[in-house]
Amino acid sequence: MPPQTALPTFARLYGGSVDDFAGLADQLTDVWIVQGADSEVLGALGLRVSPAHGSEVMGGALPGAGQHDAALALLRSALNVQPRLYAYAGDDLLPAGVLEAAGLQPIGAYTRMSGPLPAALPDVPDGYRIVPLSEVSSADDRLAAQRTYSDRIGHTLVPDGAGKPDAFGTDDRLGRLAYDAAGVPAGICRATLEGDQLYLGTPGVRPDARDSDARDSGLRQALLLSVCGAARAVGATLLTLDAWGDTPQERAEDEALGLQTDEFTPIYAAG
Repeated sequence: MPPQTALPTFARLYGGSVDDFAGLADQLTDVWIVQGADSEVLGALGLRVSPAHGSEVMGGALPGAGQHDAALALLRSALNVQPRLYAYAGDDLLPAGVLEAAGLQPIGAYTRMSGPLPAALPDVPDGYRIVPLSEVSSADDRLAAQRTYSDRIGHTLVPDGAGKPDAFGTDDRLGRLAYDAAGVPAGICRATLEGDQLYLGTPGVRPDARDSDARDSGLRQALLLSVCGAARAVGATLLTLDAWGDTPQERAEDEALGLQTDEFTPIYAAG
């Protein structure tokens, strides 16, 4: 189906108006709709390009007696076109059993964690410096830092507009960008403050600057705590952290700061 034609079904699947999904049509490369024997629309599925994982699956099948077969038909159609894709498991649209029946395997997760705003001071690792996003004059630097997530499953293509100040409705006075010793962007953490509630996307860190079994740079946590410190200075007391594709080690580090997991949605992948 042409993406525009499927927007009413996506609005029905996710809840909302067609206007809410108007921008989605330009992001989808392929779209399918599945119908029952009486021509009733049971679901829709679209593919959105992912930087390092082929395509992200959007949509699924409506809950009900025919959901499994309808969702499986959609996934098999998509796999015929794009064998490398990933999808979020959820009983509302794409149950884990359907994803497994289509040959997908768990590879990561979306998580939401929350708790009191961590009070620890950042320990910036040697060779890096962290500055407020409001002091970064280069749009190219902000864009490069935003793309440090690009290899992580769950992250889609970063638009050029991400290099603008206060991108995505965030507050550059709270956000932080990390530079390495050569002055190259190494990481970023964007933030939004609503009352005393701080909302963060998980810090993005360049692959070579991330923690690993052999190296513990600490840059991710330093970015997170730098933002928390800036937010505390203007009245924040609570933190909500959204993450896509973070590792179990990174989640354990966040738990050690006093955060607890409120949502955990597995991500399944094929190819």
